[in-house]
This record gives sequence, C-alpha cells and structure tokens, in this order.
Amino acid sequence: MTRRRERLIIGVVFVALAISLETLTSAQDLGDVTRKIPAKRLRASSSLFDPESNQDALSIQPGETLTLADLEGPGEIRHMWFTIGAMDRRYTRSLVLRIYWDGAEAPSVESPIGDFFAAGNGMRATVSSLPIEVTSYGRAFNSYWRMPFRTKARIVMTNESDKPVNACYYYIDWLKFTALPPDALYFHARYRQEFPPKPFTSYTAAEIQGDGHYVGTVLSIQSAMGHWLGEADDRFYIDGEETPSIVGTGLEDYFTDAWNLRMFTNLRAGVSIYEPKGQDQRATMYRWHVADPITFTKALKVVMERRSFAGLVNPATGQEEIFEFKYRPDFFSSVAYWYATTPAPRFWEFPPLVDRVNPEIFVETTLMTDQLKSAPGTKVTQKITRSSNAASGPVRRLMTYVDNDRVGGWVDVPIEVNEAGRYSMSIYQFLYPEYGVWKVTMKGPGLDRVLDPAMDFYDYSLSQTPNYPENFLYGTWHENKVGVYTLQPGAYIVRFECIGANPVARIQGKSYTYIGTRVLDLERAGQPGYNMALDGISLRKLPWGDTWSWMQDYLKQEETLFAERVASARAMVENLARAVERFKADVGEFPRTLEELVARPSRLTGKTGRWPYVEGGRIPLDPWGQPYRYRQPGVQNPGGFDVWSLHGNERNPKGWIGNWAERRDP
Repeated sequence: MTRRRERLIIGVVFVALAISLETLTSAQDLGDVTRKIPAKRLRASSSLFDPESNQDALSIQPGETLTLADLEGPGEIRHMWFTIGAMDRRYTRSLVLRIYWDGAEAPSVESPIGDFFAAGNGMRATVSSLPIEVTSYGRAFNSYWRMPFRTKARIVMTNESDKPVNACYYYIDWLKFTALPPDALYFHARYRQEFPPKPFTSYTAAEIQGDGHYVGTVLSIQSAMGHWLGEADDRFYIDGEETPSIVGTGLEDYFTDAWNLRMFTNLRAGVSIYEPKGQDQRATMYRWHVADPITFTKALKVVMERRSFAGLVNPATGQEEIFEFKYRPDFFSSVAYWYATTPAPRFWEFPPLVDRVNPEIFVETTLMTDQLKSAPGTKVTQKITRSSNAASGPVRRLMTYVDNDRVGGWVDVPIEVNEAGRYSMSIYQFLYPEYGVWKVTMKGPGLDRVLDPAMDFYDYSLSQTPNYPENFLYGTWHENKVGVYTLQPGAYIVRFECIGANPVARIQGKSYTYIGTRVLDLERAGQPGYNMALDGISLRKLPWGDTWSWMQDYLKQEETLFAERVASARAMVENLARAVERFKADVGEFPRTLEELVARPSRLTGKTGRWPYVEGGRIPLDPWGQPYRYRQPGVQNPGGFDVWSLHGNERNPKGWIGNWAERRDP
C-alpha cells in the first residue's frame, strides 16, 4: 500500500470519527446553534389550528392505539412532550409508547411511558437530565433524544388498561432535511422485565444484535426482601465476548453514586425513585452513556447481577437475620437505549400489562363519600383540588375532605379483599397547613392492627419546596406506605381517628369549594387544625409468598449447586492437567498457554501431537464464567505447571481449585 493511500485512509477514518464525536457531543452543548441547519422545523401535536376551540387533547379508550404522528422523511425528531390525564392510577405502566422507523415491522422504541421517562413501577418522579426531563412530579414528560429517520417515522400510543385516557396532550418537534448523513444511526429504547427470576442468574437488560453504540439504562427494582439491594455489578459483553470486558463494582457505582443510593437527578445519571429499605421497596435509577458510549460492531449484552444482602425476620425468633451476598428474587425491569445502523428486530416479547403491574385494590374514597361513616360532627365530602393524583387530577380534581373540629373525630373507610395474600398498603394523603394528626387502624378477618399511631396531615414540605409535588394553594399529594400485611378474603374497615393537631397547624380562614358551593370559614381562623383529606387507599398484592421459606429452600439449592460447581471445576482442572502432561510427552515441552492444547501453535509446525488434547476441541469457562488459569513454570508446582479455577474470587487465593494438594504461599 502506498504512503499516499495510507494517508487517505487515515484521513477518512479521522473524518468519520470526528463526525461521530460531533454527533455524540452536539446534544450536550450549544455548539450546533452557531451553524446554519439545512432543515425545515415542523411539529405534530394533539392540537389543531382552531382559534375558537380549547380542545387541544385527544382521548385514548381502553385497548385503543392512537397514532400520534406519521412523519415523512428524511428527518430527525428533536423533542417530544406529553402530559396525560388518565383514570388508571398506574397509567405510566399501562400506556405504551412505540416508534417505528422507515416501515420496519418491529418498533425500535417500545416502552411504558413512565419507564421511558425514567420512572418505573407505575410511579411518578421528577427528572432533570440531559436527554430526559420530567417536571412537576410527573406532570409533563420531555424527551430530547435525537431520532433520525430516512423515509418515515410512525409514533403510536396504546392504552392497555381498562380505563380511558381522557386527555393526551403531546408535541412531536422535528426537522425535515433534504438528506441525512449516510452514517446517521437509528434510535432505540426497549423495555424488558423478568419475573419470577430464575435462581442463581443475573438480569439481562439488553441483548442487542447489530452495529452501533449503547447510550443509556433505566433500571427499576421492586424489592422482595429487606436490607441493601444494590451490591450487584454491571457487566457489558461486547461483540460476543464470553467474559465481559466492562465490569462494574456495584449497582450504586454504575449509577454514579456511592455507599448506598439516595434520590438525585443529574444530567447524566440519577435516582428518580428510592423508597426506604424493606420488602416492596421501589426504586428507579438512570444512567446515560452520551458522554461515554459503549460501542459494538456485532452484538452487545448488558447484564446486572442480582446478588446482594437480604434481611428477613425469622418467624421462630421474631428477629431479623441478614444473609450476605445472596441471589434475590426481586422484580427487575429496565429500558435499554442505543443507536444502531438499522432498525433492530425484537429480541424478546413485550410483556402484557398483567405481568407489568401488581394486582391492586384501589379504594377511590373521592367517589364513595356516601359510604364513609363518620363521628357526629365530622363531615365527609368531596372537595375540588388541583393536587389530585396526576392520573386523575386534570380530569377529576377531587379529594375526600374531612371537616373536623375536635380530637376524637373519626372516619371509617370500608375495603373488600377478594383474594388472600401479602399486600403492600399505602394511604394517599393530601397535606395542608391546617390539617391534623390522625391514628390509622385496620380491622378485618384475623387482623386488628394499628397502621400508623400518628399520621400527620400537616404539609411539612411547605418550608422546603412549596411546589413539591404540588403547591401550597391546594395541598401536597403524598403516598404514605404503612406496611405489608397478610390479608384473608373478607370485609375490612380502615379507621382514621383524630388524636390532635400538629403544633403549627392552624385554620387559615381561607375560602374553599365544595362541589357547586363556595364556603368561607372565618370563625375558626387561627384555631388548631384537626381536618384531613384523602386521595384514596391502595392495597397492592405482592408477587412473593413466604419469603423466609423461600430463603430456606434457596440456601439448600445454593449448597447443592455450589458443591456441584466445585466438583465440576475440580474435574476440569484434573482433565486439563492430564492434557498438559500428554502435550509435554508428545512434543517435548510444556504448552505456553492452555489454547495450545486445542490448536497447534505455529512454533510447533512439524512436531507430532494429538490435537486437540481436550475433548470437544475447546476449553470451556469454569462454572463461575471465568477462564481456567495456567502458568509454567508453576508456583505451586515448581519445575512443573499450575492450572486452576479462581472459584469465582480472584482475590482469595486460598479458595482456588488447582492441581495441587495444598496451596502454598508463593
């Protein structure tokens, strides 16, 4: 090859790399706004140019798929915005976003809308990151991922719940070009989940075939057990690797935090949801690889370990026991984000809604005020509010308001349970400066429990962030988890009994609105506040049964499996040692690597031998997924050779399984 041709090839490669680098970095800064963009700016939205109409939203009926946009390319989507008014409390999991590029049969984007926007488990969150912004605690979703397409883009939304979406507002902002660069890549975002998990396995977040680069992970976890769930490592297998070339040090480290997790939202990583540790802890975290993409040319497999600590109460002693570094049966779900040269086919089936959400009894107290019994003088009614759950707030704007002026007032909420099981219970409160402190109890078949001895309805968040997650004018919507309980079928009563007022809670004397009636309460202005308000009560049926029994069964399986792994590794070490000895006998010298046992090295051309020396013609990984190790001359066997398995722990030589009777310190 001539020197000129070499320089030309190097120049082309340099330009290609520069274009790729510019593509990756242009979304991070304002550099591209200084250059003329040869495109026409367009928008597809839920609105029409109807000056006399305020009907800017579309509805989506149960089971219906709404086409949001059919765009003719070449073009590039630069921004998507949504706000949703849905009757389903878990609409962030039941409403599915799909995007198809250039007539492909499989959607390149396929995800529940909440998970795509970094809020999993059917929950809500605020996110402020480079490509994703979610404002006002889930009120408005914004995506700034760049999504080029050559001929067409089709964007649809499917309502997989049994309740209507009354209002779907959206923008799809895009640029129409005359042509796209030949190296423009297609954007992908695919949801996956796994439950129940197979014991002793890791979670696979993505298994991609193609050529491109990986740009992000959203991971959501619903915890089966108490204690710390994030000891596991991330692993990236690039282009068919048997052992990963990228290995992390822990879940919190991958998501750029350290020593546990806590909620934060940054440009490139964050934790948008993180409940207190315990069974049914729910968490969502995101990590964008925009600045540090993971490149691949043939394939990429993204894996998260499921091993960590587990805390369980021993029913015999009533004491918590901690189990260290065990595989946990947590519910993992994720969205993987990447760019590729072609739209990717489906690598797994999209799970149905019944598998994506927990079965839930949601007691809509706002719709059953006539069924709520209360103490004499304690009045229960509907009240208009803008701070109702975002799933229903823009549509209903209602809450259950309890007007109470004394200690001892009470309200009973009936709940019917049809199926036995373990239920995680939440009280959806409205917090306000004039609300009181209430004892919450629950009675029913085999249950008589205090759920909370003193549930405070005073709005503690006002002094911190007046608009989180709603505002001081209407009250703060708050999910208060009150525990996990074993319930039998039957009728239950949840009683709220006023036991006092927060020391700073005072009646403000402001006007408030019942349905159709304006009331001004000035008489009690300045007096202690004993009122309260509810959005509803949730009982989510958890997918785990008796977790203590599960752990005892698991420990027995672990003992058996680990013994089998040790026996398998020991047998393979012996097999490899015999093969090395045969190699030495045949060719007169030891192999330099184990690979020489299966492929004749060029330095031995002409020498006789019995290749392959290992049955099957390949050397498998050991039972822990690591290569068998070899050195010659040996340290444990001076004058000979050492062959061994690391036993899954490279930093613990005492546990290695090798061709020696007793390991000696070198």
